[in-house]
Amino acid sequence: MNTDLRWLRAQALSGAVFAFFLVVHLVNQAVAMLGAQAYDGLQGAARRVYQAPGLELLLVLGPLLVHAVTGVVRVVRRPKQPAAELSWRVRLHRYAGRFLLVVIVGHVLATRGTSFVYGVSPQFEGVAFSFQWVPAYFWPYYLLLALTGWYHLVHGLSTAGAVWRWPGATLLQRPGVFRGVVAVGALALVLGVLGLGGVLVDVGDPRSSEYAKLVLKLAGSR
Repeated sequence: MNTDLRWLRAQALSGAVFAFFLVVHLVNQAVAMLGAQAYDGLQGAARRVYQAPGLELLLVLGPLLVHAVTGVVRVVRRPKQPAAELSWRVRLHRYAGRFLLVVIVGHVLATRGTSFVYGVSPQFEGVAFSFQWVPAYFWPYYLLLALTGWYHLVHGLSTAGAVWRWPGATLLQRPGVFRGVVAVGALALVLGVLGLGGVLVDVGDPRSSEYAKLVLKLAGSR
């Protein structure tokens, strides 16, 4: 087995493990279209599992770190190849991965970091607050984060299945199936963002949430 194949298999496997968390995370994003009760209820139930001692390291943080490191190593080691020689699916997958790599640290600190250090989680109101706080930034940010995360997940699973030769791995590689899964998930995520942004559901006064108060305090706002 050559060195690049080892890196590829490590990247694919770590991505597949992280996918368990990412699917739940993105579904949680999508159900925001139904309002705060649905969003917070699913999030609370899921966190009792993936934030359990040991599981968070094994299912979330560890695989995420391995996936990011192996991805960077492969980019550095990969021979330069004209973009025209790559399919649009591969190009979009790589662009999505690079965007996620740039924003992931800030996203983790803003969500898990606040709960770990201050004991305050964003929840529905906290995320809704961000849309009102700096709308010019958070509207495109959350849309891009959700859509690139979903695309990277779907294409990554199809690649991981092929690399590891898992049963049924060719299903997601079929153009019709792939496009359908991406489209349905993207629509649900856009509706979820519209829910968090107060377009589809009433978000009340998110500035009164504990998360908003913490963010404003840390930002030095009054």
